[in-house]
Amino acid sequence: MADTAVVFGANGFIGRWISRALVLDGWRCVDLDRRGRAGGAARDVEAPYYDGGNWSEVTLTRFLEQFGSVVVINAAGAAWSTDAPTVLRDNITWARRLGIACEMSESVAEIVHIGSAHEYGELPEGVAVRESDPLTPDSTYASSKSAGASYLVRAAYGRDVPIRIVRPFNVVGPGHGSQGLWASAVELYRNALAESSEQVVASVPRPETTRDFVDVRDVARLVTLTLGRPDLPLASVYNAGSGEATTIRELFDVFREETGIDYQFSSTTMSLRPGSRWQCADIAKAESELGWRREFSLLGSVRASLVLYGKQEDAVFPGKP
Repeated sequence: MADTAVVFGANGFIGRWISRALVLDGWRCVDLDRRGRAGGAARDVEAPYYDGGNWSEVTLTRFLEQFGSVVVINAAGAAWSTDAPTVLRDNITWARRLGIACEMSESVAEIVHIGSAHEYGELPEGVAVRESDPLTPDSTYASSKSAGASYLVRAAYGRDVPIRIVRPFNVVGPGHGSQGLWASAVELYRNALAESSEQVVASVPRPETTRDFVDVRDVARLVTLTLGRPDLPLASVYNAGSGEATTIRELFDVFREETGIDYQFSSTTMSLRPGSRWQCADIAKAESELGWRREFSLLGSVRASLVLYGKQEDAVFPGKP
């Protein structure tokens, strides 16, 4: 059984927490970003797999084989707000070449791919989407995530190794980047706390839009629970969500509860990402098959994100999630 995990995209929001959760579970992690820059156990690797502005399936295969039996975790990819050429390159071309390398390499024991809830497309209001529901991607980003996943599924079947696809919904929590509603809300409240303001003004044109917010640390834990499970089918898909439908107004209510600072919405600009006005995950499959349970509430995510300002991640992730 593999004891080494090669985490592509380990410097990203989700990938960083996946790597941390794996280390806490005793895994040796080889951390790389999508450009081949190494960290952790990969610092001693002589030849990166990335060269000359492109990816090489051959060098990537050789790279993987340096570590013996490995789990490959693909948390790399372009975000929803990135320009179309970058989305296609990082979500499709990269996944295709990684899939080829996984199929060529004798060392790959398992594959995990981080997908996206956007692959489900427009969702009917009031319905929690299940993993067995059809995928109807309605944007370039969503389509690219589905296409990228297909290459890794093909590789898994070609090598007869397990593949687990985790589809996170709206991932929140400490260490988020600068894009999206969550990052904007955290920044607004951090500034308000620093300036002792009594109110924040957020650009939210549709405050009744409903999302399923899940803490990144819970997503990371779900990933670790998919590994080393020969009792599961060769290919398995799991939603990573809270199972709760929360409006944007309710999200800001939680920020107000934690800080005592009121909010006001402004609709002068469109700050919401495209997609369904309703999102909610059915998480029964992850709970029943993996024994996964959420550990972090939305209030806990807000609190940890505000605490992290200017501090180390150890302050919000002292042990296993």
